[in-house]
Formats: sequence, C-alpha cells, structure tokens
Amino acid sequence: MSLIHRYIIIALLFLASCNRQQVDCFATLAITSGDPSQSPFAEWTEGNADNEGRALHTLVLHNMPEGSRVWFQELFDGKTSVEGPEMHHYQGTSWYIDIPTNDTLRRTHRSIPTVTLKYYGRPLPRQRWAPEAFILQQKGKPDLFLETVYHFQTLPPEGAAPEDFSNLYEVQPADIIPQIKRIQHGTEPMETTETHPNGWYRITIDHEGNPNVEADDEDGKYYAQVTMEKLSQDTNSDDSGLASLAPMTLEDWPDLAYRGFMLDVAREFRTVDEVLQIIDLMASWKMNTLHFHIADDESWCLEIKGLPELTEFGGRHALPDWDLQETRALKPTINGRIGNATFYTAEEYQRIIQYAWERRIRVIPEFDTPGHSRASIKAMQAYERRTGDSSYRLQDPADTSHYWSAQDFTDNVLGVDLPSVYNFYNLVFDEVIRLHREAHVPLPAIHIGGDEVPDGAWAGKDRHEMKEMFINGMLDLAEQKGIRLAGWEDIARGLDIKTEERLKRSLYFINVWNTKGIEGFPVVLSPAAFTYLDLAYSADPHEIGLHWAGYVDERKTFELQPNDYLGDIIGVEAALWSSQLRSFDDVTYQMLPKALGIAERAWNASADWPSEDAFHTDFNRFYNIFIQREMPVWERKGYSFKKRHP
Repeated sequence: MSLIHRYIIIALLFLASCNRQQVDCFATLAITSGDPSQSPFAEWTEGNADNEGRALHTLVLHNMPEGSRVWFQELFDGKTSVEGPEMHHYQGTSWYIDIPTNDTLRRTHRSIPTVTLKYYGRPLPRQRWAPEAFILQQKGKPDLFLETVYHFQTLPPEGAAPEDFSNLYEVQPADIIPQIKRIQHGTEPMETTETHPNGWYRITIDHEGNPNVEADDEDGKYYAQVTMEKLSQDTNSDDSGLASLAPMTLEDWPDLAYRGFMLDVAREFRTVDEVLQIIDLMASWKMNTLHFHIADDESWCLEIKGLPELTEFGGRHALPDWDLQETRALKPTINGRIGNATFYTAEEYQRIIQYAWERRIRVIPEFDTPGHSRASIKAMQAYERRTGDSSYRLQDPADTSHYWSAQDFTDNVLGVDLPSVYNFYNLVFDEVIRLHREAHVPLPAIHIGGDEVPDGAWAGKDRHEMKEMFINGMLDLAEQKGIRLAGWEDIARGLDIKTEERLKRSLYFINVWNTKGIEGFPVVLSPAAFTYLDLAYSADPHEIGLHWAGYVDERKTFELQPNDYLGDIIGVEAALWSSQLRSFDDVTYQMLPKALGIAERAWNASADWPSEDAFHTDFNRFYNIFIQREMPVWERKGYSFKKRHP
C-alpha cells in the first residue's frame, strides 16, 4: 500500500468519526492528509430569523473540484437562493449542489475554487436541524465525507431544570418501575385475587429473606425473576438481596397484554449488539413486544433469500458514481454512510429474536406498505435489471402519478394492482415465517404498515378500489399461511364492510397514532403526542428531535390514559423513529427516561387521579423512583440520557 493510499484511508476514517457539532476537525486532518489548503471542506453559518419567518444562511464549500457534486441531508424546506449555485432537492432529506466548471468559477487558490451559497431557509428550531452529512462526489474517484464547520447563533441557556421533588417522596425498598400492584408486610397470607391474567406472579419472602415464587405461566415466572433482581440490586443487603424486605408478600400482574416498543432501524440503522441492549432495557421494564420497523423508504434491513438486491442494493447506500437514477445504489442517507451494510443477515435476525424470546419478548417485524416502500421498489428495479425477471416488480414503469409524501418522496408507493407485488410479499412472508420457525420463536404477526399513502398516488385509478385490492391481497397471503397481520390505524379506515370483517378476523392489532381510536378493532395505543420518543424533550435548541406533535418527556408519557381511547385496547407502545438519531447515544438519550412512562402505563394502566394533586403525588413518587433506582444503572452501563436530579 502506498503512502498516499494510507493517508487517504486515515483521512476517511477520521472524517467519518468527526462530530457534527461546532468543532474544527480540519486542523487535525491536515496532519494526516497533506496540505490543508487542498482539502475540501464545508462551512455553514446560521442566519438570523427575519420578520417573514425565514433566515439567510450561508454555505461555503472550500476547495471544490470543478464539475463535482456535493450531496447533503436536511429536512425539507423551501430554499430561495440569493447567491451561488442552486440547491436541488432530490428525494426525502437528500439535496445536491453541482459545482460549476472552471470557465465560471471564481478562484481563491490556484485552480481550487471556493463556492459560496447564500439562501433563505427556515430558522433553526434546534441545531440538529442544520444541513449535515456533506459528501463530495467526483467522477472516477472515491466519495468523500466533508468535514463541516458550523457557526450557530448564540443560544440561550438550556431550559430550566424540572421541579425539585426530592423532599416529596421517600423511596421505599420495594419501589421499582413498573410499580408493584400489591405489597403486604408480615407473614399473614395475602388474600387471593379471583383471576390471574397472563404474567401474574406472587413472591413470598420469609423471615430469612428466602423467596417463594408462584406463577401460572412462563411470563409470570420471568417477571418474578426481574422483580427479584431489581429488589436485590436496590436493597444492597445480604447475598439474597431480599432479607431487608422480609417478611413480605408481593403480588403483581400486567393490566395490558401488549406492552411494546417500536424501534425504527430503517432510517438510522442499529447494530445487533445495540438492538440487544434495547431488548435488555425492555425486559427490565417487563415490556413484551419489540415492534421491529425494518423496511421503509430509506432502506430494507432484512436479508431475504433469493432476492439479494433487497439488501445489497436496498440495504447499502451511495457506492461511488451513483447517479440520479440510482442504478447502482440508493441515494445517500441522512447519516451519510457510504457503502456500509445496514441490514441484518438471516442469522443475525434469528439471534435477535432468540435473545428477545429468552426474555419473554415477542418480535413483530414491520415492512411498511403500500407507501413508505421506496427502498424495496428501487431494489426490485435493480433485481429486474440484473435478471430480466419482472415477477417481483413493485411499481408499474408506466405509472404517471404525481405526489409528495409526508417525508418528501415522490416515488415510494407500491403499484398494488400488480400481481407481482403479492408474489414479492409471498416470498418475504415465507422467509420471515421460516426464520421464526427454525429459531423456535413465535411470530405473533407481520406488520404491514399501511400509513401515509400520499394523495395523488395511483393516478387515474380509483383510490378506494386500490386500497381494497391491497388489503384483500395481503389478507389472501395471511390466510394462506396461517399468520396474523398488524398495521397502523390507516389500514382500518374506509373499507367495505366485507373487507373490514375479513380484516378483523386476521388482525392482531392496529396502532392508533393520530386519533382517539377505532371501535371494533383491537388497538395498541401509540398516540404521537404521548408515545413518540423521537419528539424533542422541549423547545430548547440544544435538544434533538422533531416537534410536529408537540414535545414529549417522562411526564407526558406518564400522563397517557389508555381508558380514554376507543376500541378494544390490548396494549400500549412506545415508538422511537430514527430520522433525527445519529448514534446509539442519541437512541438512549431519547429513550431515557421518557420510555419509563410508557412502561408504567402499560403495566399499570388504570391510574386513579381524581384531582391534579393526586396526579402530582403519583408522579412525584414515579419521578423519585426512576432517579434513584434506574439512573444509577444507566450510569454504570455508560448510557447517554436526559439528566434529572432529585
């Protein structure tokens, strides 16, 4: 390997690791890559908001090769150019800028141009919303991450600390999250409950701290073990860890059968080890379902035997010389990764579901359809180019639809009137069923998404008829294979009576995310304003996350009242969408502590708050418990989380 090649590799590794905050990696880069005046980099300066609700931002691209292209990622907003080349929106969060050729360049250093762009865009609500993941694309040369220097406006101090609850509740030895329903001190037998729901358990601790566990099922046995581990960890007593509680009887059970966590790995991929850490957190809170969002517009994250393009094309991004037709790979992603695998092999997926099942957690994979399907559509186009086989085609080449999806895509809807769409999902369903069967892990359902099909899709065709065709086509597959379906609430609306009744027979649940529920359907509550953990904690510009449905913190999640919703409420689910997450630190920061409120409401759904004071007292207790019991554990594990102080 030549010396210059070593320098290039070191530089690429360094740039990939640079933090996107306002730091200058450029000086360090010069040590490894040679003359800094020759190194391309980006510099972005935030503008002040004006009276018209816009800001004049400045982007300077230093040392750009002529005729190159620069890609970057940013949430869509209308950009009005004032100076310099145009910014072109491509799809989703992707934008690109074409660097002029030398006859139009203003030179600043020999033949290396500096290009300045001034443009009007949205004022930044948070620093994380600045453009990011700048990539230099040069024909015939490797793609290069551009180190980016940021100049943000002076920010106000971070938001005020939460209320001080330190003197309002003294945490007791048996206080854990989720909170135990019945605690009786002494040796008197506890009055027996009439019915034992799934997951019920009772722990009787004798004078010496020896526990006796009663449970009717494997879930209950596991939850009893989780409780004893938490109590042992918290009491800091003798070897049994329970002696300081003796004698005592604890009886506990979940109010809701479904206690879920939705993890989106399609927008921002999570490694197997990171997923296992999330499963451990879920298990410690007695959650029992991982809703695994593994296919969306941005990528397809599960290997499917026989369709290698799904992962080799749909699970990798931006090989050298990608073009606007995406004939070799998908467009760059918001995290700017180039060529990295962002999918699970069959064996890795089985490792995940087995690990979860050992902790009594069921995994429900989601393949979002018929919208949110861009990665699979593009991957199957690549498959057809390679093989000439159109039997898995997902979109009609003659489709003339014009639409704009909620996430700014114009080409992400399945052609649901194509028989090949159901050939494709027949193969996908078979593979998922096989993976679960061979891993000896139950498959409660396959989630088909069904949300946010944009207006304008299926041009020239009756939208209602297309939806009926799609739902019935997926039901055909489910019924043939003896599996159940799940979906977002959108799939249950506007159906013919016959289709609606058929859906109910094969439906495990619908996720209610945008309404007060739907009567007649089994419902898992995931209302955005209470359960979307990716929403920012507050309006503080230092926070990360979106705010389209408001702000979500642990108080907001704790406030959820399942009994206020319509339908057969079978459960509650936290949702962690990943469009604003850039690292595992971001994941745990957005989860912790706000996911605890969902865990509490899923286990203890029937909160009794006859007054604001009653709520305040209950929340004070919860707040003190998680600060004193949960946060020290997160500290020991090295997790990033929102700091709270008693």
